[in-house]
Amino acid sequence: MSELKCKASATDGREILQILESSAAKGNIELLYTRRPDAYESYMKESGEARVFVSKAGDRTIGTCAEIIREVYINGEICKAAYICGLKKDAAYNGGIGFGARFIRELWRDDIDCYYCSVVSDNKDAQKMFKKSTRIVSMKPITEYTTFILNTKIKVRSPIHDLTFRKATENDLKTLIEFLNKQGRKNDLFPVITSLEQFHNLTHENFYILSKDNQIVATAALWNQTGYKQYVVKKYRKIMKLACIANPILSLLGYIKLPKENVTLDFPMLSFFVSENDNPKYYRIFLNEVKREVSKKYKMFVIGLPKKHFAWPIFKSMPSIHFDTTIYEVTFPWGKQGCKKISADNIYPECALL
Repeated sequence: MSELKCKASATDGREILQILESSAAKGNIELLYTRRPDAYESYMKESGEARVFVSKAGDRTIGTCAEIIREVYINGEICKAAYICGLKKDAAYNGGIGFGARFIRELWRDDIDCYYCSVVSDNKDAQKMFKKSTRIVSMKPITEYTTFILNTKIKVRSPIHDLTFRKATENDLKTLIEFLNKQGRKNDLFPVITSLEQFHNLTHENFYILSKDNQIVATAALWNQTGYKQYVVKKYRKIMKLACIANPILSLLGYIKLPKENVTLDFPMLSFFVSENDNPKYYRIFLNEVKREVSKKYKMFVIGLPKKHFAWPIFKSMPSIHFDTTIYEVTFPWGKQGCKKISADNIYPECALL
């Protein structure tokens, strides 16, 4: 059966959702990453320009992929980057997905400075596919990235301080955005922020501020995105099945209460978390304060960090459910020369945008 690759439209949303939910990521936790209620509209709500593609066998949609294009910082400069995501085949389809050279060419645009993607470390199928596709696309691992799911009752070693922690107001918007860009531009793939309106369902009311002498020294947002993209635990396996049995004891040790299978997780992302000059003292103080704010409404929160980020050891030392991802730099043989190179030592893609 011949296969057709084309840009998706709003009418493809239901079939794209079916493909996304046709299988869960394997591992000790079978985790389904989905985009309910409409997958196409969900991609359109991502910041920047979204392009969604489908592969069809006759009238049947058998595969999908998306490309989120946004401005980010690379080496302190404003660049246009494309995040390739959602590459998935319908698990019920026995044939090949058909994402060959012609389809891959559709992802490439001359005005894009760099491409990247993320693959969960347990996703062996995707890794095998990349190894087979070296003729048409090159995948270079940049960094390991960890997503931490944390209990709001975690203990944070926070020093005694006289700093001010508060919720941001509309009057803070200008200085808040300036601070985010000033600190964020030091990290490759951190988004260029011109307005909070560029992010769906994110306002100043989601942000908290830590200040010293009326100057911002740390900030982050509590951003709940479950209205348009979700995590669902489909099944616990091996050691995690034992963890479910021992969960009451593990909860006393600071781990989250494990969600029930087939229930959508409800949590905020701790997003755009930056401190002045990567100051760990400010970071710990802010984290200790903001977790109390999270606990007023939620039982857990999520943050993602590359392993070379200065704060990664802080979260790694805490009890958490976490999973590892590899961030890849993507290049094409026909792409323009002199593409921007992403630093492996100085990278901070925002987890809420992956």
